[in-house]
Amino acid sequence: MDFSKLSQNEKLAVYGSAALLVGGAVGYSYGLTALGMLAAIAMLTIVLLPHFSSGITLPGSRGSLMVAAGGLAGAVMVLALLQAVAGVLFVNFGLRDAFFLVAVAGGVLMAWAGWQEFQAEGGKFQIGSSAPAASSSPPAASSSPAAVSPATPAPAAEPTPVERTTPTEEARAVEPAAADEPGDEDDRPVA
Repeated sequence: MDFSKLSQNEKLAVYGSAALLVGGAVGYSYGLTALGMLAAIAMLTIVLLPHFSSGITLPGSRGSLMVAAGGLAGAVMVLALLQAVAGVLFVNFGLRDAFFLVAVAGGVLMAWAGWQEFQAEGGKFQIGSSAPAASSSPPAASSSPAAVSPATPAPAAEPTPVERTTPTEEARAVEPAAADEPGDEDDRPVA
């Protein structure tokens, strides 16, 4: 896996997920932290799985899935921090407390990276299949002559008709009507 192919938001999400997993495993990992760790695994799957195998399609847009997993992790870890501060967890600050704070920072970083990727995609939440389901029956034939099925070749374009004029019409159009002169052949009496 080449990490240089990841976008900046994807790198932040991977770093935040790794921090949450390591901090949650070493630090205090009770109920809420364990839920945050599951969201971190989901984020790693969303970001890295399409890069490992190109045939994988996610069940929604990457930004929507990242904001969902990151938002869950960030909210859960902030709630875990509030619960820990309200309790007696930080009475004697030790190594486990430091790793717990790393896990909280990782959850917040995941939420930030998910939000940034979501906004980069346009801010439209898309989860599920966005493509319409393909029907097994062929489309009904249309009775209009403009509709042409893909299997039938399009008719050749016919040239536009040109108006043809007779030579007498052309002569009348070109020559102005002259007055009959007495020497014309048309003025002779018919015998």
